[in-house]
Amino acid sequence: MLDRVAKNTPVEGRIWPDDGRPWVIRPRASAPALDSYMTFAHLLGAEGVRFKSYETPFFTLYDDNYRCARAPLDELEMAQIVSHLYGADGMARLQGGTDLNVMYVIKLSRTESLRFRVNMSSKTTSRGDGVDIAIRCVKNLPPLLDEQNVEPEILSAYRPDQGLVIVSGGTGSGKSTLIAGMTMAKLLDPAGHYVILEGAEPIEFLLDRVRSETSTISQSDIPRNFKTFEAYLESTMRRKPTDIIVGECKNGDTMAATIVAAISGHRAVSTTHANDVPSTMQRIAVLCPLAERQTLTIAAAQALRLVVNQRLVKSTDGKRIALREFLVFDAPLRRLLSESSSDLWPRIARDAVKAKGQTYEKAIQKALAEGRITEDIAAKARQAEE
Repeated sequence: MLDRVAKNTPVEGRIWPDDGRPWVIRPRASAPALDSYMTFAHLLGAEGVRFKSYETPFFTLYDDNYRCARAPLDELEMAQIVSHLYGADGMARLQGGTDLNVMYVIKLSRTESLRFRVNMSSKTTSRGDGVDIAIRCVKNLPPLLDEQNVEPEILSAYRPDQGLVIVSGGTGSGKSTLIAGMTMAKLLDPAGHYVILEGAEPIEFLLDRVRSETSTISQSDIPRNFKTFEAYLESTMRRKPTDIIVGECKNGDTMAATIVAAISGHRAVSTTHANDVPSTMQRIAVLCPLAERQTLTIAAAQALRLVVNQRLVKSTDGKRIALREFLVFDAPLRRLLSESSSDLWPRIARDAVKAKGQTYEKAIQKALAEGRITEDIAAKARQAEE
């Protein structure tokens, strides 16, 4: 079915072959148009699909949006879509102020399926309360690191004996894809002998399908397998892992537990939202709970091994590539950070990136010289630095 759909899809026109069926016939059982539209977008290579109350659905492909030809979604249609993607209590939970995260799977055949990361939230419109559903298309397996054009300095540093590796960036910047590529490389290394535990909300790439000669991975969905990241991290410490992956550090408890894992003889890998390496350092410090901040920031300084900040830009082939700012933390730099107030971390990191890391300006120049981006895209990327 995958080949048939791909061949019959009018890829060049970006036009969904709508057959007129309802978005949802019976929630949790039959959603012909919903599945058709999401399958079309996924096979096209779209980054995501969007369903919003009182608006026409659209998908995003290489940062450009393409709307379908249908009428805007009404209240009943949105309620049915929410119930199908999440469950009967989805609308009530949204109206109660809770945002919802779930994985949605479309089976193409007995052996083939498409996976989607779904986030739903309520919103206010001129016509009353509504719903915003943001759906990210998830590839079955991440691109390998050489396909992601990962820099040699990162390749030399992302597998420290122990310590903390942070990948930061904005929403949709490819953080999870980069970490999944790193994890794939570990699993495929015959000399690796890794015991990898991952917790994420939700799990994007299911890597247990990767055949590994010497390593293993166990992935846990938060909150389905563990109610919180803190509960997941507490469990990992009893299972003798070599590597602990935390999908995202977005609150104090998670950051604190991740730092503790990193100074306990493990490799800890996580993501956080930040615009560059200096602001990543600031976010690490700010997320440390105030009552323990001094102790935790010193521990973080001692644990840090690599910070990568990533942004996606359009490439010369009309697709997207990653630009990266990064910094490898050697012993003298870790000592300087641990002896300095965390208020000074952004300045210290900025100086260190310029001296021995890679700035965004250097990444832009390199991509431009290699012909991977145009002068216009380089100019826009530089504007983001101002």
